[in-house]
Amino acid sequence: MESIGTEIWLLLAVNAGIVFSAVLLLWLISIPLRDVSIIDMFFAVILFAVALSSYFLADGVAVRKQLIVALVAIWAARITLHLVRRNWGHGEDARYTKLRSWVDDDRRFVWLSLRKVFLLQGVVLWFVSLPIQVGQVYTAPPALGWPAWIGVVVWTVGMIFETVADMQLTKFRADPANKGSVLQTGLWRYSRHPNYFGELSVWWGLFLIACDHPLGVLTIVGPIMYTYLIVNVTGQATLDKKLARERPGYKKYMESTSGLIPMPPRRTKAGT
Repeated sequence: MESIGTEIWLLLAVNAGIVFSAVLLLWLISIPLRDVSIIDMFFAVILFAVALSSYFLADGVAVRKQLIVALVAIWAARITLHLVRRNWGHGEDARYTKLRSWVDDDRRFVWLSLRKVFLLQGVVLWFVSLPIQVGQVYTAPPALGWPAWIGVVVWTVGMIFETVADMQLTKFRADPANKGSVLQTGLWRYSRHPNYFGELSVWWGLFLIACDHPLGVLTIVGPIMYTYLIVNVTGQATLDKKLARERPGYKKYMESTSGLIPMPPRRTKAGT
């Protein structure tokens, strides 16, 4: 048990170095590009690097290590390809452009972006990655337990939701006739943010795999932090406010449709 504790602390320290080295490099690259949003396209890549580093450094059960790395690799490849296709050549994300208005010159924004974007993302990345780090350390149980199998199911559901939701939204946005309207079909009929539901399910699934050993329960801080940020800070709440302000019909859509967890649409009163 003592050797496991020592190994975990060493692994966490090494991966912290990887995470913060990566975000600092991206910060330096963002300065001449004048595009802070490049951090979004590399978010998943950094998490995969952490998973791969843990695979080579940790001495846990091979089948659990292989499973974790494979699932993170599949997720990272899909979401990175999706974000690159969506964002490449479109300039800086509006959220970061708005951040530039907080200061009156580029030099001050460089340091603001370091604190408010890149270092903050580094902290989030490290905490979110806790299950995929710790889950690769322990040597017992020697085979995948029931928490891991449940985790695989949850991860699979998340990947399906995230992939299908992104495909449906991409197709909807590609049709000029849909400009300014609200997607309310497919998975979007049952959740206003099925892509976020899928993303969170992926990481809760990875957490459950880490729970094959009691130590894995301690990594729950990762999915809890990620859920809080997506629901209350960077995702659902922020997007709902923006779309309710900009899209006719979105407020009515909010009244009838679950915010995150897919559910049958609610009936709304006539005339509302």
